[in-house]
Amino acid sequence: MLTTLSRRIIAVLLVATLLPACEIHRRTIREYNTDQGGRVSVTNVTEDQYWKERVDERIAAEIAHEKPEAGYDTWQNYWRWWYSVLRRKKKPAYKSHEFKTSEEMVNYIKDKRRAKGLPTYED
Repeated sequence: MLTTLSRRIIAVLLVATLLPACEIHRRTIREYNTDQGGRVSVTNVTEDQYWKERVDERIAAEIAHEKPEAGYDTWQNYWRWWYSVLRRKKKPAYKSHEFKTSEEMVNYIKDKRRAKGLPTYED
């Protein structure tokens, strides 16, 4: 018969071997989108993909001359605010597989803006 100590050791070993399996599948976000015809599509995106989509949406809104969100009066103020939020911590706020530092995220935004011919507001 197994002793209590042996059972505990076996339980700890089982937990230790199963924990890394939790990170095999990247965490995803389920997105629901409705097209012009009212059809709903469901997709799973990684946190990095989701974040990049938000960057693209905000750049597109600026190009379309929409007002910035979060109550900012100008896009320049908005982008500077977002850069400062990202830079508050050295690492991204989520477990990114693409961005190792928050500064890489800021640089990603600046690169996307440059590609669209927009100012980065820090150069």
